[in-house]
This record gives sequence, C-alpha cells and structure tokens, in this order.
Amino acid sequence: MSVLAGVCVIMCAGAKTAAAQCGLALKDEVMKMKDINGSTYLKDFRVRLEPVTTSKKQKEEFSILLNKGTHYRFTVKADSACTDQIVLKLYDFTKFYGSNYDESDGMSYNSFDFFCGKTQVYYISLSFAAGKEGCAAAVVSYVGNY
Repeated sequence: MSVLAGVCVIMCAGAKTAAAQCGLALKDEVMKMKDINGSTYLKDFRVRLEPVTTSKKQKEEFSILLNKGTHYRFTVKADSACTDQIVLKLYDFTKFYGSNYDESDGMSYNSFDFFCGKTQVYYISLSFAAGKEGCAAAVVSYVGNY
C-alpha cells in the first residue's frame, strides 16, 4: 500500500513540474526575442489557460505598480503548440491604455510600448483571442525615462 502511495506522489509531482516548465521555458524564449533588446527585465507573468466553452473568454489578471515618466515595454509569447493569439491588455479602474492585439483587424504584435503618465497600480490581463487553451508568458521591461 505504501508503494502505491509513493508512486502516486511521484506521478502527481511530475505533473506539476511539467505544467510549470511551460511558463518558465516561455519566459526564457521571450527574453531572447529582439523586442527585449535594449531594455531591462522587470517582471514576468506566466499563464496556462483552459479552453473556453462559453462566450466569456478565460483570462488571468495581474497588478503592477508603474511609475510616471517611465517608458515600459510589454512583450508576449504563446507556447509553440498554441494555435491562438495571446492578448495582453493594460488598464486601470477607469481607462484602457493599450494592448498587443488590435481587435478591429485581428492583428497581433509581439510587444507594445507604454509611456506612463501617472504613478499608480495598473492591471494586466492575459487571454487568448479565440479562447483556445495554451500557455503564454509576458515580460515587462524598462526602456528608459522620458
């Protein structure tokens, strides 16, 4: 009985490790992208999203403190197995500031820049455009002051 319990523990631990590698490996891929060149890594966000069965898209939300007068770059990458486009949105309680995805024409970009006009907490939302499953990573980097 104890052998069976040990095997279950090892299998469960292996499953958690495999899920975590998706995000860690993607973070490393994002850090190698040309969009990151010339900027300084600040923070990363990694998500694994399940497929959506309703009209409401699944998303993960994070908060981040950004400083006035600072130029930031938000860079994203989805897992190579994912057939959907990763969408990063930046907003606060009252205003939408930017995204790497243009909903009007369906164009997706690897990154977008944000020139922060007010020191405050901002929110980042990560989702997939068509609601498919997959994992993705987003990196926030410092480009400079303006």
